[in-house]
Amino acid sequence: MMNYEKRACCICGTETAGSRGINTILPAEDLEFVQLKDQWNGFFKDADCERSFFSYIRCVACGLLYCPKYFYADQLANLYQNMPDNTATVDLSSLRKTQHGYFKALLPHLEKLQGDYFEMGPDIGLFTEYVVKKNQFNKIWLAEPNRTVWPQLEQLLEGQSSHLFSDLLEEDPIPNSVLGVAVMIHVLDHVLDPVQMLTHLHSKMQDNGLLVIVTHDESSLLASVLKQKWPAYCLQHPQLYQPKSITHLLNKSGFKVLDIQKTYNHFPLGYLLNHLVWALGFKKKVFPDWTRLQLPLKLGNIITIAAK
Repeated sequence: MMNYEKRACCICGTETAGSRGINTILPAEDLEFVQLKDQWNGFFKDADCERSFFSYIRCVACGLLYCPKYFYADQLANLYQNMPDNTATVDLSSLRKTQHGYFKALLPHLEKLQGDYFEMGPDIGLFTEYVVKKNQFNKIWLAEPNRTVWPQLEQLLEGQSSHLFSDLLEEDPIPNSVLGVAVMIHVLDHVLDPVQMLTHLHSKMQDNGLLVIVTHDESSLLASVLKQKWPAYCLQHPQLYQPKSITHLLNKSGFKVLDIQKTYNHFPLGYLLNHLVWALGFKKKVFPDWTRLQLPLKLGNIITIAAK
């Protein structure tokens, strides 16, 4: 028997009735948990496996695109504990270029900021590297639930005043009103209760402190063209944002949005071609990575900068 949690909109709490808006031939809510575990990691893991995700609908009140049925928290914990780091399938030089682009969007604001730095879900610390080199903050706080990457983060933070921990809400080690900057890169799409998380984070921020968030943009041209084959529609994302819905979320959580920009992602040519082939329905990896040839493309991500 399929056993998943029924959800209202995680921004406004409205329960939206209606048919499935965006779904696959095999919606995740119609499959057993053990079947979904096999699909949790990777796009090319099983060439004969039809990709599944939980069906998305749009909230009739605030416009958020979300899954009205999704994993329970304990199911998610089971899945994430065996998940490799987010860099496992992408060339590191490409990822560093992408992360540097995010950092450049923050740079114009940095000179005015003081206090501590916080990053949720830094993974192996590709963005954090630039923060460490800038050497501007009193203390660096990193919340990373995947303990397998902690040795890399600890090495990166050597000589810094820092604190590495697993969960902001459960451990709550950060004093109130100390953060000058907080960063969440491809994290908010995964958070089951973003209002609770952001409201709590708001209390940790200094007045006029900046919050930097990178998310997928479900209103992007790429999402419109690929429809249900857009890679961001996946088991890991209980909701997806666009400029309007993320602005509504941040306003509700006490933040004021200063800027929203489309971002460039850098990809090896082979990686892009393999995903194009996959989107067309062929589930095998047919091209080598060709990592020396990297293309900067605006592929459906946005960076949002907000202030307390």
